[in-house]
Amino acid sequence: MKTKLALALALLCVCMFSGSTGAFGQKLYPVSGPATTVTPPSVIAVKFGFGIRSGKISLVLANGESFQGSWKSVTASAINPKSPGTPTSYPPQPNLSFAWDAVYGTGDFAAHRLGGILAQAILTGSQGTVLQVEFRNPWGVTVDNRGNIYKMVWK
Repeated sequence: MKTKLALALALLCVCMFSGSTGAFGQKLYPVSGPATTVTPPSVIAVKFGFGIRSGKISLVLANGESFQGSWKSVTASAINPKSPGTPTSYPPQPNLSFAWDAVYGTGDFAAHRLGGILAQAILTGSQGTVLQVEFRNPWGVTVDNRGNIYKMVWK
């Protein structure tokens, strides 16, 4: 009995501290782009599957467009100097450093993400929208090919 309890606790600790997200309540909030003009702003629920270096991700936009795919761990090894909301910043990108800076403040990516491990997913929706998601618990950002940047918030 003690062995099973110890194993369960060890597994819980690995999941909590490994950068995995489980199926907790993540939400995307628009912070710039056309999605911010919708009143009230659309809040998008995101579901992640457990994993240490990869896992599943799914979400549905307010218009019913659905996305499913996988996320994987990547190393944030360079700064991507794109201008947010322009076609050159649309996914796919090597990373979303410009979005991290737009959401969390200028220099955030270089100060807090560069050189670290991030989780990243590039998803194509059922109606053709492309999303790129990056996160490292408890923070994250998302960019789409419609000129929007979203902040990811853990409940």
